[in-house]
Amino acid sequence: MKLKYEMTTMEMDGQIMAVPVNTDDNFNAIIKMNETTSDIMKLLETETTEEKIIDSLLKIYDADRATIAKNVKNVIAALNENGLIE
Repeated sequence: MKLKYEMTTMEMDGQIMAVPVNTDDNFNAIIKMNETTSDIMKLLETETTEEKIIDSLLKIYDADRATIAKNVKNVIAALNENGLIE
């Protein structure tokens, strides 16, 4: 799986946001996210798996596997619901 669109990320007023660029179906959105979601989206820029994302985040964050897995599942579900993953 990977992101359907190329995203550009920026920080405004302490909030991290992503905006899709070069969409072919007029998809327009601003995605507000935290640092963990930003890291997940960066990992989704290239083809990957949920397990690889979890393994990568375990190296970054001081949290147990179950907590990270739950967060990854929630982010992926939200991205899927909005048609952002292919």
